[in-house]
Amino acid sequence: MTTMDKAVKEYMKRGVPHYMVKMYGGIDPYTKRQINITKRGFKTKPEAKAFYAQKQAEMLQRNDTDNPNLTFEQFYHSDYEEYLHNCSLEKSTLGKIKGIFKNHILPFYGDLKLKNISYQDTLRSFEVWKEKLQKPSKVAIELNKCLEQAAHNDYIPKNPVKLDGLRSWEKKEERKRVNAQGDKLFYTSDEIDLFIQKLKTTDDILKIASFLLLVNLGLRKGELLALQWQDIDFQNKKIHIHQAIGTDEFNKPYIKATKNFLERTLDIDEETFQALLKWQELQAKQLKWQSLEHQGDKQFIFPNSKNTFYNNCKLNAWLKKFQTQHGLKLVSVHGLRHSCATRIYYQTNDVKFIQHFLGHTDMTTTVDTYIHCIPELGSMLVKGFNRTA
Repeated sequence: MTTMDKAVKEYMKRGVPHYMVKMYGGIDPYTKRQINITKRGFKTKPEAKAFYAQKQAEMLQRNDTDNPNLTFEQFYHSDYEEYLHNCSLEKSTLGKIKGIFKNHILPFYGDLKLKNISYQDTLRSFEVWKEKLQKPSKVAIELNKCLEQAAHNDYIPKNPVKLDGLRSWEKKEERKRVNAQGDKLFYTSDEIDLFIQKLKTTDDILKIASFLLLVNLGLRKGELLALQWQDIDFQNKKIHIHQAIGTDEFNKPYIKATKNFLERTLDIDEETFQALLKWQELQAKQLKWQSLEHQGDKQFIFPNSKNTFYNNCKLNAWLKKFQTQHGLKLVSVHGLRHSCATRIYYQTNDVKFIQHFLGHTDMTTTVDTYIHCIPELGSMLVKGFNRTA
C-alpha cells in the first residue's frame, strides 16, 4: 500500500460513500511544527487522489532542491518516505527501516538543514549511536542510503557519509564481545543433551516439539511459528521450510517468504518426529475443546489462543522461563540455531551441508556467522587462502 492509498480513506455520509484525505503537509517554517492536512467531501476516490497529488506537488515545490532551509526531516517525509514505499520492500523490512529513522536518525538529524550536513556531523552521530547500540552500522547504513538519494536528486552536492571507519570499529567490538562471552552465546554438544533431557521432564508437549525443532533442526523462530501441518511429510519424515512470520511497520505479524527467499527440505530426527506426532494428536483435541476450527493441512502447528500465529517475541519468553526454571544457561532462541550449527559441524565437518541445513545463500555467510562458536572455521579459511595465494 502506497502513502497515497493510506492517506485516502472512505467514509459514509447519509448512507453514501465519500472520501477524505488525511496527509502530512510538511513542517511550518516559523513554528517548526508539523502541518497535518485533512480534507473531506470528495465524491470519488480519483478526486481525493488528485487532491493528494496536488498537495504533494505543492509541498515538494516549497521544499525544492534550491531551498537552503530544507531540513533533513522535511526531506525524509516529503521525498524519502515515498521512495521507500516505492522500493517494493518486504513489509517487515519497511517497518524496521522506518523504526530506525524514528528512533535514531530523525532525533539527531531532523532539525539540521539538509544542505549543511557535513562529514563531521556523521561522525558525531556515529559516536551517539555507538553508546546506545550494539550494531550502529545498521543505522548508519540507512542514513547513507537516505543521503545518497538526496544527492542523486540534487538536494545536496555529495553524500558525506563514510562507513569504513564505523565498520572497522564494530568488528573490533564484536571480537571483544565474543572473546568476553566465550560459549555463553550457544550450547555445547553436552549442554544441548542436558537441555533436551530437562525438556523431556516436562509435560508440555507443545514446548517440547517447538524447542526440539529449534535445537535439532536449527529453524529461525519466524520459520518455526509459520509452520503448518502441510509442511510435514510424515511418510518420509521430512519438513519443508518455505515461509516465516514477519512484522510490518505497524508491528502486526504477517506471513512472508523465508530469509533470502531460500526454501529448504530437511530430514526430521526420530526424537523430534515423535514429539510432532504427539503434539498433532493433542492439538486436534485442544482445538475441539476450545471450539476452534481445525484448518486441516493449513492448520498452524504452533498457533496462539485464537488459532492464528504467534508474534516472534512469544518464543523468547517461553525459552527464558524454561531455562530459568531448570537452572540452564540462558541462550536466546537464535542461540539455539547457533548451537545446532555447532553440533552439526562437529558431527559432519561439512560446512556446505550446514549452509544448506540453515538456509544460507553462500558458504561465506555460514563461516562469518558461526566462526565465533566453531574456531576451526577460521583455520579452514586460512588454509583456503593459502591454497589460492
